[in-house]
Amino acid sequence: FEGKNAAEVYKKMAEETNCQGIHIVKILFLDMDGVVNKGRDNASPNRYRYNDKWSNPSDRFDLYYVDPELAARVSALVADFDLRIVSTSTWRCGKTVDEFKELLNNRFLPGDRLIGFTPDGESEGMSRADEIRYFLLHCEENIERYVILDDEKKANYCTPKGRFFQTSFYKGYTEKIDIKVRRYMDSGV
Repeated sequence: FEGKNAAEVYKKMAEETNCQGIHIVKILFLDMDGVVNKGRDNASPNRYRYNDKWSNPSDRFDLYYVDPELAARVSALVADFDLRIVSTSTWRCGKTVDEFKELLNNRFLPGDRLIGFTPDGESEGMSRADEIRYFLLHCEENIERYVILDDEKKANYCTPKGRFFQTSFYKGYTEKIDIKVRRYMDSGV
């Protein structure tokens, strides 16, 4: 990322990217829309219901909809590979880590595995890949391996330590993609 405001943006991002307390870990960079929900869910009259229960009983119109099946698939991946979550989603904006942990826990996802966010550089013209790259540059010595799940190509950032897997906005994190991610994590390559 370059530009007239680059120095200011990087300074702000350094303040937001805190790797203290992170030990050698495997990371899941997790987007939300198009990963743990499906675009067609937005048009469904039952969008906010899971098994006849509201996703968030205090808010019938939950803007943070998560498909339970997709959430279970992501949760299993996190558990099976002992992953820590770093949120790249716009859902993180304006929230603290503790608030976002609670949001995840209330939506069938392992909020206790959340260790932080990528810095928000979108307003400065940074791509999601730039935000991930920045996080990795400041925490790389602590990261053994990583995967990125996102429905947009702008998050594509691969290194010898990690790989990008693109989901579909209309299908989310499918079983087919899960198999590819698991093969990658098992391969050690």
